[in-house]
Amino acid sequence: MRPRLGRDGRSRASNRRPFGRLFRMNPLLAIGVIVISAVVMIAVMLLLRRHSPSGGRFADSDRATGVFGFLGAGFVILLGFVIFLSFGTYESAATRADAEAAAVTAQFRTAADFGGDRARVAQGELVCYARSVISLEWQSLEDGQRSPVTEDWVVGLDDVGVKEQNVTSPETEPVKAWWASTNERNLGRSGRVLVAEGQIPMLLWALLVIAAILVVGYILLYADPDEGGLAQASMMGGVTVLVVSALLAVQVLAVPFSGESGGIDTGSMEYALVQMDQFAEAEGVPVNAPCDAVGVPFKN
Repeated sequence: MRPRLGRDGRSRASNRRPFGRLFRMNPLLAIGVIVISAVVMIAVMLLLRRHSPSGGRFADSDRATGVFGFLGAGFVILLGFVIFLSFGTYESAATRADAEAAAVTAQFRTAADFGGDRARVAQGELVCYARSVISLEWQSLEDGQRSPVTEDWVVGLDDVGVKEQNVTSPETEPVKAWWASTNERNLGRSGRVLVAEGQIPMLLWALLVIAAILVVGYILLYADPDEGGLAQASMMGGVTVLVVSALLAVQVLAVPFSGESGGIDTGSMEYALVQMDQFAEAEGVPVNAPCDAVGVPFKN
């Protein structure tokens, strides 16, 4: 069975996360955001310093420091909770992706025991499934979506299993092993899609950003013309760098399939393709995949 191709082979529901691609992060962009944020806030601090009263805006510096400590502690607690939540999501996504790739490899080996042309068809479609996951579905995950091409290969693989079961028996070892691997593959795929959908709630992001603004904004009240400019700039720059870096770290963990540095890549599925090629070469039976290099099926 050849799967049905949905237009360009990619998910069309790309507006689920309208800002997903905007906030994709790489090292250079992250450094740029941190540096620009620090420079802007230092400039604001030095500007306010010129117009601030001597000794700053606090009559009681100890009391002001206590308030700042409370704000900082609140930000750290909230940040720790969000990072803990995000890291759990990140770790789950990596585990699911590895499990799916392992199931594809196991299913490819099981298919070698099928009779007739079903072995050739099953192995070819498994290769196409892996290619579509790597090239198409990983991009769709940025929007929390499945690839329609990958979905159609899933249907095709199920059809092959049903045909083998009808010709032989549901109790034969190849059929039982096929459906066991199918279940593992589907669980892995569903798991990573659910992880991709499970972004940090907007309310938590809003609370985190508000807390960050309060911490950085409170430093502005320490602007004092009697203090040295370097000391004032260092104080504001240090706090800004730490706060912005923390927010960027949360963003990386919250979007595990972003395709950028720090995100989960397609290495597991790519290695599965290598293993399938090696197995086919060892068996002496070449695999004719009914799709192109990205998993899109050839036209009939």
